[in-house]
Amino acid sequence: MKFLRRLHLYLGCFFAPMLLFFSISGIWQVYGLQWGSAPNWFTYLSTIHMGHQLFWKDPTKAYSLSSSYLEFFVVLMAASLVISIILGIIMAFKFGRGTLALASLAGGVIVPLVLILLFAHKVS
Repeated sequence: MKFLRRLHLYLGCFFAPMLLFFSISGIWQVYGLQWGSAPNWFTYLSTIHMGHQLFWKDPTKAYSLSSSYLEFFVVLMAASLVISIILGIIMAFKFGRGTLALASLAGGVIVPLVLILLFAHKVS
């Protein structure tokens, strides 16, 4: 268990900057903040998250971000997130209260499902 805790810790620390970036840029993209009157750096950073191009100062000149190295790193980051989440759940049951951990886990499944069912609407 000590090894799993250490693995969870270091995977989280290594990938935390990119996970934060993708999470935060995903938030402003949900609300469309990267377009319109948004600061240029919103649009610039959104190009990294949304596509495989990077626009630097001149929107007519795009630099390709589609490299197998970056794609491998993003896949590795996603896999690490999955592993880290699973390790976190295991540690919650091992070191926390099992019933509270189970209730929290169930809530994390039930709340989004209820929101989807209550607020889903047909797209015309």
